[in-house]
Amino acid sequence: MTPRIFISHGAGKDACVRAVLDNIVPRLVASGYEVFVDVEKLRAGDEWHEVLYREMYQCDAAIVLLGPETVAAPRWVRREAEVLVGRFKVGGLAAVLPGLVGDVTTAEARRQGFDALLSLQAAKQSSWGDTLPSQVSALDVADSLMAEFSPLGSRSGDQGARDWARRVARYLESARRRSPGSLLDAARQLGLSDGELVHVKARVGAELYLSHRMLSGGVAEELPSAVEWLKPALGHDQLRQLTAEVMPSWVDQEAARCFLPDEAATKAVDSAACSPVLVFNAFQEWTAEQYVRRALCNAPDTYSLGALEGGLPEDDSSPAEALEAACRAALRQVFRVPPRMPLDSRTVRPNEGTLSYLVLSAADHTSEDLGAVAVSLRHDFPWLVVVVLTGGIEPGAGSDGLSGLDGLSDAVVVVPPITMEAETAAYRLMKRLDAVVQDPGTLSLSEVS
Repeated sequence: MTPRIFISHGAGKDACVRAVLDNIVPRLVASGYEVFVDVEKLRAGDEWHEVLYREMYQCDAAIVLLGPETVAAPRWVRREAEVLVGRFKVGGLAAVLPGLVGDVTTAEARRQGFDALLSLQAAKQSSWGDTLPSQVSALDVADSLMAEFSPLGSRSGDQGARDWARRVARYLESARRRSPGSLLDAARQLGLSDGELVHVKARVGAELYLSHRMLSGGVAEELPSAVEWLKPALGHDQLRQLTAEVMPSWVDQEAARCFLPDEAATKAVDSAACSPVLVFNAFQEWTAEQYVRRALCNAPDTYSLGALEGGLPEDDSSPAEALEAACRAALRQVFRVPPRMPLDSRTVRPNEGTLSYLVLSAADHTSEDLGAVAVSLRHDFPWLVVVVLTGGIEPGAGSDGLSGLDGLSDAVVVVPPITMEAETAAYRLMKRLDAVVQDPGTLSLSEVS
């Protein structure tokens, strides 16, 4: 998922090319890119031409460095340039960036067969570079090339977050292809500074850079306006999927981590290890699902969540028995148990890669009943995460009895708690994003603000 940059060069012949190479490679790596340079990546015994062709067809962007000695004997660099420019012309590469280093001229490079490459604007040393030391001129070219790469941050860290940003970036790439100025318009709506807008104008990585900003959580209020500017360049399904991707970004990341159970508990069947019961001071089941999606970096098919629908059945059952019956009915959907088949260990097992959640509201039940039912459900389904919504009441405040829940001394309180204002703002954000997706004229942003 990390953008791959292929660098074609003749550093073995040109010291000035080597100076550029030595400057830009560490800067690209520090900016979050994966860089292929043949002299560093090829190993003894490799079929070098096979490796080079594979890298040229797998890279996301390329740099071609031409120095005077490289142009004088251009055979392999020229061949690489032809392959890379060919991919760029058919849309297979984000960019091919030529760099002319030293006293090489465009006219001489064209005479040596680099016409296709030089149909693209090349980075060159300053016009007064002849009066400068060669290393200074090389750095001038290096800076010009680096200006076309947006900083993506470190490649270390959470893979799920990187995958999430890449999914959003794909929609931004689609928008940019159809409307080159749409990304810049969206970035302005997010309130990016002039210095940040420079990165959105870059030829490589701009989509990922803007994706990270959209998911940062600090621009949630501006998201609907930004997506509105992308709307003309995206199909309806793409727009709907993009809004679904960015929606959970408002959730506090620290609080969302509470929704990730212990790994041992997620695999437990006949084990003492259990997923936690979460006590969450939110009002809506929708809010709990947003926290789950944020915890899982919104990755598809990674969770199944259910909540009770309507009231409990009116029969001779005790409130606790009625609650448990309703929970088990909801779990049939969570675990996807076929109709008429029993809800037990023969039909229900932990699903590798998928977490299971059941959301209950404390406003509808006593803490004694909630505790008893949660204990029973965890006994049968120890990997199940039960989320108890306390409707704005922070556990431990007053004598509501929710601080531990009867029989559940290991209940986990979601912290930091969500405020009523934040939950209301998130709901309005969802409505505003929904309004953007709807057909023109059905609902305006002002009607749901």
